[in-house]
Order: sequence, then structure tokens, then C-alpha cells
Amino acid sequence: MRISTPLLRWYDRARRDLPWRRETSPYRTLVSELMAQQTTLAVVVPYFQRFMARFPTLQTLADASDEEVMAHWSGLGYYARARNLRRAAVAAVAEHGGALPDTEEGLRRLPGVGPYTAAAVASIAFNARTFALDGNGLRVLSRLFAVEASIDRPATRTQLRALGAAQVPAERPGDFNQSVMELGALVCTPRNPRCDDCPVARACEGRARGIAAALPRRSRKAVRPVVQVACAFLTDGARVLLTKRGGGLLRGTWTLPEREAAPAEAPAAARALAADAGLRATAIDRRGVVRQVFTHRDVRAEVFRIDVARPGKAARSDLRWVSPDALGDLGLSNYARKTIAVGLGQKPDNPAVRP
Repeated sequence: MRISTPLLRWYDRARRDLPWRRETSPYRTLVSELMAQQTTLAVVVPYFQRFMARFPTLQTLADASDEEVMAHWSGLGYYARARNLRRAAVAAVAEHGGALPDTEEGLRRLPGVGPYTAAAVASIAFNARTFALDGNGLRVLSRLFAVEASIDRPATRTQLRALGAAQVPAERPGDFNQSVMELGALVCTPRNPRCDDCPVARACEGRARGIAAALPRRSRKAVRPVVQVACAFLTDGARVLLTKRGGGLLRGTWTLPEREAAPAEAPAAARALAADAGLRATAIDRRGVVRQVFTHRDVRAEVFRIDVARPGKAARSDLRWVSPDALGDLGLSNYARKTIAVGLGQKPDNPAVRP
């Protein structure tokens, strides 16, 4: 059974009203697709609107600094996406006259644009007959075709993409791709799929076999290690010292200085962070603990407020003194926001440290 006809009919009735669907352009599609990866759309919408208000075109994004782009992405997570988006904009301006390439192959050649993003933009913005396989698509197709192999295997993903590509209609390929994503988000959900409301339930082999809710299957994940760190809220009473991450998951964002340390060693480690920054600690106060779950590790950060004597200019280029009311001008991760809030004596979700 071809699923495109009932699925598109359902999509026309049920699709969500999203800002990048109201006003469409290849650039807006690119921004929305990169923002939506690993993030729920409810979270993405306000970030998208704020980002587009500041960077309405590829040219304005290419002309911006990494610092400004990161500040407007701040809190959205997976910060490599922001860096990749700006890299793609710079390349599009330099090599394509300020427009995005109109083919999947051309989009794929832009720095930082992966196979999924290239396929999604090509199909949604340029009506290319291709299939963009995201997490929702993996789940929908695994259930629809009762594919029981682990979706963590590249061979399974290749198989599912081929199955999806075979279903893409000649007309409205972009809407078809969005309908698969929408079905996974609204009906074919990870838990308790609403099979009775599914427009393609009659074609679903997983439902017919009674295994839909158990799909997709994944390989057993390794247990994430717990990492203990000491985190230093270094302050002169009016400002706080931040450091720019040079690598890792949060590369390019600003955060409090920290280092790995067992709980018993945390106070000494915090004092050492002050010394590393060329500062003399006059008082130290344990403020609390922040727990943050990352993709490959769980972090337990013990936060210490450390008052310092007469700081001069920051000792290194990766350090910066910042007043609390200027934090919104920097790219801060949610993890950094929580640790700063604790250092300020606030709750970790206090809006005072949000931009």
C-alpha cells in the first residue's frame, strides 16, 4: 500500500502551525531543521523567532561573529549546530551568491550540513524527491514495516531510508517528509502510540503483528559514567569570571572554570582554579551541587563561590569578567546557567541568568 495519499490527507488536517511553515524560504527551512535536531519543537519555536529577528538572511548570519551567533543559540544545546549553521552561511555567501544550493548534493557540500539536513532542505524547500530520515522517521518506518533490527546499526538506517524513499510521491515530496515527521511526533510516539488515530494503521505491519509499541529496537547503551567536578564562581563582588570552552560538547560556550575532583578534594580544586586564573582567594563558600545529564556522561558539579582580591584584567584570552546583567550577551549552555545561578545564590532555573 502506498501511504502518501492518506498520510498527506491527514497532514493537511493535523499539522502544527509553526513559524517556518507560515513563512517559507530555503534559509528558514535550514535554520529550523538544524534547531529541531535533538530538540522538541515547543522549545525550538521561541529560539527560532528570536534568531530570525536578528539574522533574517544568510548574509546577516554570515556577517555575524561566532560570539553573537552562540549568544542567540544560548540554552538550546548541541552547540556544534550553531557553529555549523554559520559555517554553511559563510560558504553559501562566498560560493553561491548568498543563496543555498537547490540540490541535495549541493547542500551536502556545505560545511556542517549532514545527510539528513541536506535531504530535508532539498525536499521541503526545493521539492526534491528524496527522503529525510530523522528520529521520528526511524520510529514510523520501523513500525510500519516491522523492522526488528537495531536502528543503531548503519545497515538498518540504510534499509529504512530506502523504504522511506520508495514511498516519496512525485508531488509534494517536502510535505510528505514533514508528514512522516509529524506522524512520529503526534501519533506514532515513542510510548503509547495512538494507533487508532493513525492514518496509515491499515498498512502497518508492526501493528498487525502486535509489536508496534516495542519498536524500534536499539542496541543496549553503555552506562554513562558519573563525573565529579569542582566549579568556581570567582567574583570581585560585582562581576564573575567566565572561561570559554575550547573543546568538547560545549565548545565555544562560556562557563565557570571547573576541573574534575572527588568531593573530598573539591574545595582545594576550587581554590586552585582561582590560582590558575592569577587570582588570590579571600573567601570561599560552598553554594551547592548541579547535576547535568549529557549524552555520554553525567556531571555532578560542586559549586563554590570564591571572593577574590583586586582582580585586574583577565589573565588569559579565554577568560572574561562579566557582570550578571550582561550574561545574556554570551553563549551560555543550560549547564553554565545552572552553575552561575547557584553561585549567585539562586535556584538553578532562576530566570535572572537567562538572556
